[in-house]
Amino acid sequence: MKPFRIVVLIVFILVSIASLVMFISEKLAVDKTLPQITVEEEMIEVSLKAKDEELLKGVTAHDEKDGDLTDKIIIESISRFTSKGVSKVTYAVCDSNNNVAKATRTIKFKGYESPKFKVVGNLCFSLYEHIDIRDLILATDSIEGNIKSNIIVTSDDYATSIAGAFSLNVFVSNSKGDTSTITLPLIVEDRPLSVPVIELKEYLVYTKKGKTVDFNSYIVDALDIEEVSLKNQVTVESNVNFNEPGTYHVHYYVTDSLGLRGHSILTVIVGE
Repeated sequence: MKPFRIVVLIVFILVSIASLVMFISEKLAVDKTLPQITVEEEMIEVSLKAKDEELLKGVTAHDEKDGDLTDKIIIESISRFTSKGVSKVTYAVCDSNNNVAKATRTIKFKGYESPKFKVVGNLCFSLYEHIDIRDLILATDSIEGNIKSNIIVTSDDYATSIAGAFSLNVFVSNSKGDTSTITLPLIVEDRPLSVPVIELKEYLVYTKKGKTVDFNSYIVDALDIEEVSLKNQVTVESNVNFNEPGTYHVHYYVTDSLGLRGHSILTVIVGE
């Protein structure tokens, strides 16, 4: 049996050596080099609705083993704004051995504007009607479009079942972290529901410093309870200073033959 044991031992040693050689060879053959991503420009301007092709412009990748990997590059993430309209985009690429390389650069969205509000109904109410402003205030973003669901409305002075002039604090943010705020009026009057109704084209207007607005042009019509037009009898009161940025209010009034007065309000935001 002794010769047999020697043979078995020799075979075992040879197999072990062969396995060790294979293990070492495999380790030596593993590609440990990382791909390289090259970015031509550290910052580029892109459109508001930029697609991957635009974001990948000027970005290439190469690997010592796999060669050109440009078509394998993916956009891993786009950050929140680092400043208004400016983000960081992160690129990643993986070679055939699952080695991953990353690179970043700055992108600036051309023509970006902070979210804007839209008021689609009159913010003057009767004390005797249900007040619900949730569907009257909208918000849009130049990148994301409709962001109404992000709106938050608070008030420091509003109280139900009380007539008065109150303030609404309206906030909205987009996914990039840019926030817009506005203060809107909420007028609650102790008046019957049968007063004339003054319909406006808009109830919130943005304009630039020095650019005037024709307030009368926003009147669609004014109808009494019998639906008789009183449009030509509407009076306008305004405190707007077009030379000073700020938030202003324009009041529209009309009185019917019964002495009942209708009231609508237009908010005007004068920007820089």
